[in-house]
Amino acid sequence: MPESSVSVSDAARFLNIPEEEAQGLSDAEGNVSLETVRSLAGAAAIARELAAAREEVGRLSGQLGEVRASNARLQRELKGSVEERRRLTEEVLELRAAAEERLMLMERIEHIARVEQELEDSSSEVERLRNRRLLGRLLNR
Repeated sequence: MPESSVSVSDAARFLNIPEEEAQGLSDAEGNVSLETVRSLAGAAAIARELAAAREEVGRLSGQLGEVRASNARLQRELKGSVEERRRLTEEVLELRAAAEERLMLMERIEHIARVEQELEDSSSEVERLRNRRLLGRLLNR
């Protein structure tokens, strides 16, 4: 069974290579065997796929670098946010303690004001009673 072949120009067109290069693949009659064309076409397809895969790996590596940088930035921001939250929580607790202390002082002031009012009332009553006795003594004389 004779081996099938194609012309050098057809082989160059099929393999997408210059005719001079295809000439190097030809036999004595100036034809390139179909088996050689198939083999090289498969290798070319694999090479194209490999090149595309390398491009994709490069693109994905770039994206991975961007994601890692973004992740590091977000982690720094998160750490800063946690520290800020902790600081604000401490500040709120201090403010709450100050408010409780102020409330206790206000209660003490109110208590002192009531005691002063009671003292004033008692003093007025004592003064009134003293004046009654004095008036009573003056009237009895």
